Amino acid sequence: MFKFFISSDATPDQSERFVRLNAHVPDLVRSVGVDEHTLDTQAMRQMNLISAECLFSHAAFAQALSHVALWGNVAQHQTPAHVFESNAVLCANFEAESTRILASLPQDWDFVLWGNTPGSTLQFDVLPELALFNGTVQPPYSARGAGALSEMEVTSLAFPLLATQSVCGYAISPTGAEKMIKACLPLTSTTVPAANPTDGSMAAQTLQQLMSLHYSTMKAFVCVPPLCMTDAAAPAL
Repeated sequence: MFKFFISSDATPDQSERFVRLNAHVPDLVRSVGVDEHTLDTQAMRQMNLISAECLFSHAAFAQALSHVALWGNVAQHQTPAHVFESNAVLCANFEAESTRILASLPQDWDFVLWGNTPGSTLQFDVLPELALFNGTVQPPYSARGAGALSEMEVTSLAFPLLATQSVCGYAISPTGAEKMIKACLPLTSTTVPAANPTDGSMAAQTLQQLMSLHYSTMKAFVCVPPLCMTDAAAPAL
């Protein structure tokens, strides 16, 4: 499987940091992210990628379209792929453990979340139809932060994913890519649950919020503990 990481030409330091922290993972391929400063939102609307009602910022548009472009690649070539944000840190045994996890899933899996931003809400089935986990993974307490994960070997389990509004690394199959494209495009600010359930609902402002609406209808999974984590020392894409 290809392992893509998204990095904009406008932030070259992110590529260098990502490659350095994840030097233990072979064959990482840079996917040039959409530059928010040159993004033509009017052209995107004409291509039916963005709805007139979408309230995303230019940065959120750029991030979203960077992921959508890779989904199109996966769907077109009918080859699954890993996708990472440029501020992701992968565990020391990511190659072996991700391969093992994927081999343990149904052959028609759609999406596997390898990790997200610490502190973000995560909901998954612990026991299907019997018990849910709904909570957060707390930020790293190591002085090195998430960077320490690059030297740590992790043994993980995959559970059916129901919701999360944060994504820093995932695997997506051709079928999963087609489903996400159909579900999330054109980008729109539909009503989504707030990150804190007690806050009710809000208008979507990121692709990750739109993605979260559809995990429960797909063959989507999450790894616990995570195989990657957002590095708070690096800026987001």
